Amino acid sequence: MAEPEETVPYESDLELLRRYEPVLSYTDGERFFPVAVEDYLACCGLWRGEEQLVPAGELTAEVLVATAERYPQSQLSLLLVQEPFHRKEVRRYTRAKPPIAKSGRLAAVGLFGRVFDVLLRASLFLRGSVPGGVAAAAADLYERRMNPARCTYYGRVVREGGYVALQYYFLYAMNDWRTTFSGVNDHEADWEAVTIYLAESPAGPRPAWVAVSAHDESGDDLRRRWDDPDLRLAGEHPVIYVGAGSHSGAFVRGRYLVTVNPARLRPILRGTRRVTAFAFPWTREGRRHSGVGIPFIDYALGDGEEVGPSRARGWHPVVISDETPWVSGFHGLWGRDTRDWVGGERAPAGPRYDRDGRVRTLWADPLGWAGLQKVPPEPEDDVRALRDRIAILDKEIADADATIEHDREELRRLRAAAVSLGRHENARGLARQRSAEVVKAENALRALVRTRTDLAEERAAHDATLARPPAVGRPQEHLREPNVPYTPTRGSRTRFLNVWAALSTPLFILAVVGVFVVPHEPVSILLAGVVFLFLTMEAWARRRMLALATGLLMLAGAVAVVVGLSFAVVYGGRYVLLGPMVVVAAVLLVVNLRELFRS
Repeated sequence: MAEPEETVPYESDLELLRRYEPVLSYTDGERFFPVAVEDYLACCGLWRGEEQLVPAGELTAEVLVATAERYPQSQLSLLLVQEPFHRKEVRRYTRAKPPIAKSGRLAAVGLFGRVFDVLLRASLFLRGSVPGGVAAAAADLYERRMNPARCTYYGRVVREGGYVALQYYFLYAMNDWRTTFSGVNDHEADWEAVTIYLAESPAGPRPAWVAVSAHDESGDDLRRRWDDPDLRLAGEHPVIYVGAGSHSGAFVRGRYLVTVNPARLRPILRGTRRVTAFAFPWTREGRRHSGVGIPFIDYALGDGEEVGPSRARGWHPVVISDETPWVSGFHGLWGRDTRDWVGGERAPAGPRYDRDGRVRTLWADPLGWAGLQKVPPEPEDDVRALRDRIAILDKEIADADATIEHDREELRRLRAAAVSLGRHENARGLARQRSAEVVKAENALRALVRTRTDLAEERAAHDATLARPPAVGRPQEHLREPNVPYTPTRGSRTRFLNVWAALSTPLFILAVVGVFVVPHEPVSILLAGVVFLFLTMEAWARRRMLALATGLLMLAGAVAVVVGLSFAVVYGGRYVLLGPMVVVAAVLLVVNLRELFRS
């Protein structure tokens, strides 16, 4: 079967891609590996809503592009699995495969994180979701008809901003994270990417950065410098650990706890964490993410097959660009369109487009996607930038000096006029007006002098920097919230914690329902009792009883402050001292506990 792509259109680009092509390290039990577009399309049908345009078995890259041109205003999608497996077929297929090792995901988060898990699972009934049996059927199709022995990547080379961006795109037939590895979602087709950034120099391009796609994220935390101690290299080939089922990339092998960080809740979460860090300083260590943990784990263990140079499975490279017809000509989805309004269960679009038809940031702006627009490729570029900045500062300082001299003379003239007018009884009103102008002008001059001082300080700092050799900086100084593996709970209570995590959520939900069903007054007290009981059990299972007790004492202190201030407002007198005394006692308690845990 003919390849739809130009396999060797740019020889130098292909040589660069092959020289640095990554090694992908998978988790044991992974079912899907990168496939060729042509092999994938041969198994798919093309649909417009509920109308089949091209049946499975007749679709090629040429047919895909030609059909898309006939329906430019329509949302098109591919359909890989025409008939999902039934339960018996799924069980038979699953039994034929080796068991997949999964850790206790529910024990990785607290009670409320597990409640969120229940709500997310329940939402699948309201959202569009991938039907059961699709993952097993897709795996069967992949093994029988997509040439699994040959792994393909689609390489693109972009030169801009002093960098050569080597982009490696990988197409997977299925994301089976939810079905196979108890993850967040499933969807047909999965496009992932690794980008290697070469810094251009007179001696030739040299590898500088590596960035990986990870759940539609972008920014500084996606990339690592070539000399980063966390980046494993096999010669000139970076090793990337691939999440089981999700196929997201990671630089360090391990289990990655999924977090959610809604924009509207970020101020609340940030404030809560600051209070918690102040009250319980022992909770600061190990906290790397600002979101809320939910019980889904990305297994990037690297204990399975590896694909890449000098591995059992090597790469079949194909160079693509904006001129590749199927890349630019098909804006639709590359798998089943479940119409999931959240998006997690919908198939993705291709390497160039997002689901809404806009060009992906990774494709349109490879540097900005990884936060590299602001980073020069060579340290010497910083030197040139600082010299340019010093030249600008010199002009701004000279302009400020001239303005200060002019405004000082004007201020003195105003002051002389105000003093003169103040000596005449009939001009006192005008004197007050001029005096106000003196104050206003004096404040403006003071602010201008402060600005000039800041400019001079900045210039002196840049001079001091230029007097030293160019600094490369630490490899990880750009990272803010890097994705790092979590450490599963270990110890004598591990089994109990796993059992408690599995049982507590349904029991908690039943207890809350019972509070509102069983006649009892007042409901609020009973509900608070249920929450307190489950929080106590959770704290005991995690050996956090002291933290719970301290938190409850702080809560009681806060309530006492509110009540005390209310009494002070209503009754006055001796109750006025109640609020301040409670505050003093609460602060003293926190200080003493902090000293206790520091000693």
